[in-house]
Amino acid sequence: MPILAKLRDEHRVLETDINRMLEIVANPAPDAASIAAIRWRLAQALFDHCAQEDRAIHDRLAQSGDATAIAACRDYRREHGAMGERFGRYIADWPIERISRDWETFGAETRAMARRVADRIAVEETSLYPLLERMVLMRAA
Repeated sequence: MPILAKLRDEHRVLETDINRMLEIVANPAPDAASIAAIRWRLAQALFDHCAQEDRAIHDRLAQSGDATAIAACRDYRREHGAMGERFGRYIADWPIERISRDWETFGAETRAMARRVADRIAVEETSLYPLLERMVLMRAA
């Protein structure tokens, strides 16, 4: 299924960017310039991925007629929206000047955000994507 392969590839890019951010915040000295660049790229990739996933996965599951898939889709969409809002708040709460001023707290919040994104990726790949794969296989049978 090409779309799932593309979405999984996007997850790998997100993970790479998150790991780079974690490397940066692990340094004792603030590096706001590096954070600004990677954070912008991560935000863009995350929001693009969410939009693609919404069209490719959520819409199909919501219209599938499968009660399990529809219920899961509803729950994932709710969490999906919450993830975008939390990430947007994380960006808004941490302008560059604050990052430089409070590097340690920024690092802690970045690690927490990274865990949330990693958890979401794991759930998508182990629960959400298999629902679509199952639906496609059932229709093909």
